[in-house]
Amino acid sequence: MSDIDKSGSVIGLLIKIFLPICLIAAGITGWYYFKSKESKMKRKPPKQQAVAVEIISMELGNYQCSVRSMGMVKPDREVILKSKVSGEVVSVSSKFVQGGQMKKGETLLTIDDSDYKIEVQKAQSVLDKALSDLAIEKGSQKIAKEELKLINEASFGQVKATDLALRKPQLIQAKASIDSARADLNKAKLNLSRTKVLVPFNALILDKQVNLGSLVTTQGILATLVDVDTFRVEALVPPDRLAAIMIDENYGSKAIIHSQYSKQTWGGKVVRTTGKITTKSRMAGVIILVPDPLGLNRPEKGSQLLLGDHVDVEIVGETIKNVFSIPREILRDDNTVWVYNSGFLEIRQVSLAWKSDGQVYIDSGIKSKDKVITTDLAAPIQGMALQLVSGDRS
Repeated sequence: MSDIDKSGSVIGLLIKIFLPICLIAAGITGWYYFKSKESKMKRKPPKQQAVAVEIISMELGNYQCSVRSMGMVKPDREVILKSKVSGEVVSVSSKFVQGGQMKKGETLLTIDDSDYKIEVQKAQSVLDKALSDLAIEKGSQKIAKEELKLINEASFGQVKATDLALRKPQLIQAKASIDSARADLNKAKLNLSRTKVLVPFNALILDKQVNLGSLVTTQGILATLVDVDTFRVEALVPPDRLAAIMIDENYGSKAIIHSQYSKQTWGGKVVRTTGKITTKSRMAGVIILVPDPLGLNRPEKGSQLLLGDHVDVEIVGETIKNVFSIPREILRDDNTVWVYNSGFLEIRQVSLAWKSDGQVYIDSGIKSKDKVITTDLAAPIQGMALQLVSGDRS
């Protein structure tokens, strides 16, 4: 091979090796050149978006706390009236019907008194005889004293004046017979008076057991009566609410009774507790007396409070002073509230003085003029940006 041919082969080989290298180097150089000329974008941190909220301004106040519960109406006084004598019922009051109302002292019914009048006459006769016997015995006693005196004068005082000689035992016996006869007469008169059965109090007749012509026996049931002057309501309240309720026969807390079947309301007062906590619900029982439950003394006629009715009870408790009142739904988890503070959220822990069904009363944790947020926030974070719905910022 000639030198020229060898030289051409070497040049071709060098071109094949270095040409790609030069092209790659040129490409890299160009990429760095254009990269250095590229305009750089500077990222700014995203601007925090303020959440619009509504608020209420806090003001100190005094509030009447109340306790709501359920209760049942029961009679405060109920008696099963029984006959004290036996006999046939010869007259019955027209008011003596189930559901009838009678006043204290009215005659409910009369039992045949013929036999009892005879017993009175017989007892009176026995008493008259006993009185007569006593008068005779007193005369005999005087005679005995005179006879003893004459005997002692004749025997120069040899006969002693013993009780038997003076007939003192006979006198005691005569007086005892009078006492016994008088007691029998009183008993006969009492039985006679019991043939007329009187209503012991202003009553509602719940149940009637006899009618005209019925034959009643001693201790036989005549009727079931309920005092209409007062009913009682047994209500259940949480034990921790008892401290806010005045329980007293004279000055008990006022209670308002709402019937579930009528718009009528009745007033009462809490007079005592039942003295126990229920096993299942762990609630304390209180007794509320409701005067004139049938409205007999009201000038206008209205609905009557019915026995056995399940009622809603609102007990007016004590007055709590210098507290803040907020709707119960804006009290947050763990007894916290959300406060709008100069455009940011502040989560405050508060102390509760009282909770009712619709309101919460706070005694510490917030101050007057604080702005408590009423709007629900999906993800509340301490210090998050806020704005008022009106657009004003503070």
